[in-house]
Amino acid sequence: MTNAIATLSDRRLFFLGVNTGFVTEGRPDQRYLDFYSSRSSPDLHCAIVGNVVVPGGHGSNTVTPALTTESVWADLAASIRAAGSLPGIQLATTWNGYIGLRKFVTAESREFIARARQIVSEMKPERVAAVLDSFDVAADIAVRHGFDHIQIHAAHGYLLSLLVDHRINREATGVFERLTLLAERLRDASVETSIRVSLKTGDSDFDGDGTSDFLDRIARLPFDYVDLSSGFYNIDKRLIYPARPDFLAARLDESLAVGLRHPERSFILSGRALNHDWAGLPSNMHPGLCRDLIANPRFLQEPRDGCQNHNKCHYYSRGESHLTCARWAVR
Repeated sequence: MTNAIATLSDRRLFFLGVNTGFVTEGRPDQRYLDFYSSRSSPDLHCAIVGNVVVPGGHGSNTVTPALTTESVWADLAASIRAAGSLPGIQLATTWNGYIGLRKFVTAESREFIARARQIVSEMKPERVAAVLDSFDVAADIAVRHGFDHIQIHAAHGYLLSLLVDHRINREATGVFERLTLLAERLRDASVETSIRVSLKTGDSDFDGDGTSDFLDRIARLPFDYVDLSSGFYNIDKRLIYPARPDFLAARLDESLAVGLRHPERSFILSGRALNHDWAGLPSNMHPGLCRDLIANPRFLQEPRDGCQNHNKCHYYSRGESHLTCARWAVR
């Protein structure tokens, strides 16, 4: 372990969930297994397999993996564990008819918020219950496959992020109750858990009213970690994938504000996380990595050799079918 990484010896490092597109008919293929096993190591606490659709759910695009009882998922978990990391899986769903924005920023953020409220208001209670049931079922399947960390994706404007937000869903309290039961059940089974949430949506009017209260409610849920992402995919993707210094600084400030309010909860801090002075950050914050490990599978052993912002990893926005990287492709 290099000196740069050694300074994080009291922190847990996570490879954050990313949708690679390495699937064949919704099923992880060999590229998928190779991608995660090559980036796992004893230096990485947990590799979280990204954006996996729960049974009966809907993907964010046509190359999103769907969780099944097929043995390939057990093979994936085993390959991550064999490389030295805890195998994790991020469970998610959108809704029928969801189409992700190709552009990075929309001029119609207010319209998306209104549409989100309409989608939720039109869902009958039994439909909401069925969605939450699917996360329970998916968690059980994932644990049987050998995944020891379950992440619930309640960010980026996907369905659960709408259902859990009281500003969008008037019945959000019931959703919180179900998530509490799921987190407690997994904890009793000695399974590590996290929930991913967006610090803000990207719509300034919406974000200016009640965001701190919403994040505080999330932080009080009994998950082991809160993964602090940001942005709604169909409003402002620059918040999800921050690259400019001002976006990175805002992500850090907003993450720290939540973490300092809830010292009893552990948080995953992302946004070029290893660029920060971790000696000065609260002990309940843990680094989440993504693009640096995409660019260099050995980034934790070579921390000066990571992402160089070529942006080819944004495959969906570029009209491609799977993740690529200008650096990784030539390694």
